Amino acid sequence: MVQDVLDCLEWYRALHPQMQQAIDILDRALVYDQSKGTYEVDGLIYRIETYLTNEKGVMQQAKEDQLMVILEGEELFSLQSDSGVQMVCLCTTGMFVFVRKDEVYRCNQDISESKAVKKVIFTFS
Repeated sequence: MVQDVLDCLEWYRALHPQMQQAIDILDRALVYDQSKGTYEVDGLIYRIETYLTNEKGVMQQAKEDQLMVILEGEELFSLQSDSGVQMVCLCTTGMFVFVRKDEVYRCNQDISESKAVKKVIFTFS
């Protein structure tokens, strides 16, 4: 897992061959104006999600390498393993998280009060 600010995303191009495609889509600002749904640009699939965070969050396992960018709002994000929580970070507007296939994580979580979030998730094949 990698977590950083969006301004530094280009430093991580080597993480996946499709990373530059995601950077190009973000640079064109398409995702900021698009509504909730699944999109495909130049063979790269991404999903825009909008939701309210909650105390429990959602546990997921990455089916492929994924890049998640917080477009609006904030949420807690944690990397999980069989022995428990490995890492926790607060992701706010303009931050990203990159997870590898099969990594288990919890997202959509908050600390004290529900917050509205808009996030784009790029799925790399």
